[in-house]
Amino acid sequence: MTLRTGSPLGSWSRISALKNTANSRLRLYVPAVLLLAIAQFSADAAAQVVDAPAGPSPGELQCPHHRHSGASRHKHYHEEAFEPPSSEELAELPVQDEAPPQQVTLNGVVQRDASRPFSIALWGDSHVAANYFSEEMARALGVAQGRARPTFIPPTMDRSGVRLPIRKHCQSDGWDLEYAYVSRQTNVTFAKGLVNLKTSVPGSYLWVDFRVQPLVPDLRAVDVLFAPPAQGEKTAVGITVDDGAEQLVELEQGGGGLIHIHAQAVMSTLKLRLIEGSLVLQGFIPDYLEKPALNFDTFGIPGATAHGWKAVDAEYLRKRGGGTDYNLVILEYGTNEGNNRGFDPDKYAADLRATLQNLRHAYPESPCVLIGPTDRGVLVKRSRRKKNRRAPPPPANILKYSRIHQRIGNIQNTIAQEFSCSFWSWQDAMGGPGAAYRWLHRSPPLMARDLIHLTIPGYQLSARKFVSDIGLSKYLHQGAE
Repeated sequence: MTLRTGSPLGSWSRISALKNTANSRLRLYVPAVLLLAIAQFSADAAAQVVDAPAGPSPGELQCPHHRHSGASRHKHYHEEAFEPPSSEELAELPVQDEAPPQQVTLNGVVQRDASRPFSIALWGDSHVAANYFSEEMARALGVAQGRARPTFIPPTMDRSGVRLPIRKHCQSDGWDLEYAYVSRQTNVTFAKGLVNLKTSVPGSYLWVDFRVQPLVPDLRAVDVLFAPPAQGEKTAVGITVDDGAEQLVELEQGGGGLIHIHAQAVMSTLKLRLIEGSLVLQGFIPDYLEKPALNFDTFGIPGATAHGWKAVDAEYLRKRGGGTDYNLVILEYGTNEGNNRGFDPDKYAADLRATLQNLRHAYPESPCVLIGPTDRGVLVKRSRRKKNRRAPPPPANILKYSRIHQRIGNIQNTIAQEFSCSFWSWQDAMGGPGAAYRWLHRSPPLMARDLIHLTIPGYQLSARKFVSDIGLSKYLHQGAE
């Protein structure tokens, strides 16, 4: 099979031949500025190195238009709806004063390296996936907007409910997400985003604009992590930096699973296109022109549970992230575990121990904090028909999920200590069981009407409480320049 593309490197057969030719011979076939070098990259594994030519400075990323096939979905009228309880139904709910601060002491602090920014990693579910909690943490620490940057960007930019610290992305159809938290196996190979983005559809593309400030480039390089193709499988991708020429790269079979893209000028955008084979993306590692004031990695996936940490190969994960310890690691889980109708406290405790065992293997020296689940309310079933709008009696177990979340928090608090981790109760920070109802009626509302998620002001208030309760500011500035 011969692949042809608009790339200056020409056909696929020619690429294979050129790759094994000395650099002096290569220059006879292609201009030096378009030379593709395959080399050894330092760190734990070899990398394929792409020396990207300087392209024109790109404007706003414009996504191609695609028609999505499939039957249209119609909203069906239901005679019954679920709504938050009324004030009358909550009349007997205990009144709670403002939640007192929690005194949380971090167990150990990684020795600060003044040449590197303070680094935080936060794994969790939908409560942190939209990044509002992380952004407010950075603001509470006095870090200016745009000065808190990630060291690792997971390939979840097209996942509903996820908001990554990038400017924009374009993603075609043909991709599928594979999550660690639903894996029934152990020692599965995921990078620290705990998710793989997979495609076997030729022409599938992913474009990412890494800029934070509008149209201001600030990357000197970026690493693309992928699962290496198995022996005998050929995978080729097209790589375009900014609006430069596309270059073709054959992914090494059984290699290090890393493409190091070095730009000859400061870069803004990266475009990946599958030419042949199957591509499994695991994340991006950016290299910034200027040192950030804070490195903050957020790995939030709606629907996720801590089971993803139990399932992964912790050593593989550590190496795929550069193997550097964070100054603080945070795990925020529990809401989705508590939604399980057959919630078993003993099984949950056993799973949590396996989770923290893997976490400690990956980050043995990092101080860690477990954030317990928020408070949660119960919705009331009502009739949509006006003649049947008489309010039913309040649900018998209006604190059902509050009590489950309280139990999950107690388990987390106990087991965290076994692994030298600290614990912060998000539910207590809200005001304890029943706080979800009170937060819903605050002005502005701090709880969403689903009584599961918080509003943006609710997440922001929670983040400020967290930073204050663990005294994070003193750690951020300790040993800094």
